[in-house]
Amino acid sequence: MGCIYNEKVERNIAPLLILLMVFGLSLLSVSYYVSEMGWDPEVSTILDLFLTLVFLLAGYAVILKGRETYRYSIIGDELIIHRMTGEKNELVAKVKLHEIKNLHVKSHKTNLMGLIRKNYCKNVVRKGCLCEYQAEGGSKSFYFSPSPSMLNKIKSGRQTS
Repeated sequence: MGCIYNEKVERNIAPLLILLMVFGLSLLSVSYYVSEMGWDPEVSTILDLFLTLVFLLAGYAVILKGRETYRYSIIGDELIIHRMTGEKNELVAKVKLHEIKNLHVKSHKTNLMGLIRKNYCKNVVRKGCLCEYQAEGGSKSFYFSPSPSMLNKIKSGRQTS
């Protein structure tokens, strides 16, 4: 094939910040209700310190997740996905294009039944595209968020190989 194509995708931090704010408000309400229940002030203070520590750890995790970028590359007949955080570069997946069985592009419509089903994470939280491919031990899959031009390159690469 001989095609070379690269793109970088940065994580959108706004949903993570909104989730962190909701989490912080829920921790504040837990702290308030415990103090209103009339528990010992010492227990209430220890609980407040613990909840503050949990919130700070969640904030640190949000900052780390917000710094992640993904690089998708098609080199020759391989799809290569790297996760980059600062100076750290980690190989997520390396798949030959002819080994890809299916590409499921998620539609951006809200599916009420997807919210109720047990696999809500696949239907609601994950976005982008599900790539199923044949590996040595059977079938494997991963999620990624390619651009439409990247999807076209993958589909055309699958047809030619």
